[in-house]
Amino acid sequence: MSVVELHLSGIFGFLTVIIAWLYGGITLYKYFKTKEKILFYFFLAIIFTMSPWYPSGLGYIYWIITGQEIAYPFYVLIGTVTVPIALLSWLQIYMPALHEKQKNVVTWIVFCFSIVFYIYILYFLFFASGAPVEGLIGIKESVIDIDYKGLALGFLAFSLLISTITGNDFAIASLKVKDNPAIQWKGRFLIISFNLFAIGAIGDGFIPLSSATLILFRTLMMLSSTFYYIGFILPSWVKHLLKLE
Repeated sequence: MSVVELHLSGIFGFLTVIIAWLYGGITLYKYFKTKEKILFYFFLAIIFTMSPWYPSGLGYIYWIITGQEIAYPFYVLIGTVTVPIALLSWLQIYMPALHEKQKNVVTWIVFCFSIVFYIYILYFLFFASGAPVEGLIGIKESVIDIDYKGLALGFLAFSLLISTITGNDFAIASLKVKDNPAIQWKGRFLIISFNLFAIGAIGDGFIPLSSATLILFRTLMMLSSTFYYIGFILPSWVKHLLKLE
């Protein structure tokens, strides 16, 4: 990775994180005002969905300030441990809405897989012979970027697949609510969000990046957070623009 690409990765990684936190903060404020549990689940989902990009964005700021890399174990932990929280939180929104009877079964399956994921990460990070075993967790490509391996990569791919499938299902169900234009618009925004996220995450994680593609895929990630927030909350200013109020 060139110096230019390193800085671009850090800057756009940081912007991706900050935008997710911004919408998460607004959602958390709404939760404290209304005490609606679904808003708290959405808060967890929107801030932690972007956690694989925490090391890149936050690691860049740390590197700029101190001239040092974040320690490898901490780097891995901040980029992985909250991914299951994001997935489980989203499922607490999706399952009751469309598949109430299967909610407990699906939640427990994902929860158990998450426990296996945590054990795997912690074992090869701290307890295995020669720990941290980077070849089974992730290999650093630069001071702020990592190429995940093994079950770490598998769980991230699993989370992306589940969130994309369920997200599109949720959005399509919203589009079918013919007597409520606001719900239909939420569905449109959510379809855009989940698919932008899928494209951005796959491009960022599995395709060799140039300066142009790095900017493109990180921008898609930022837009996905924006449409995710708009599609779920549908703020009053958006309703006004769409003449829904």
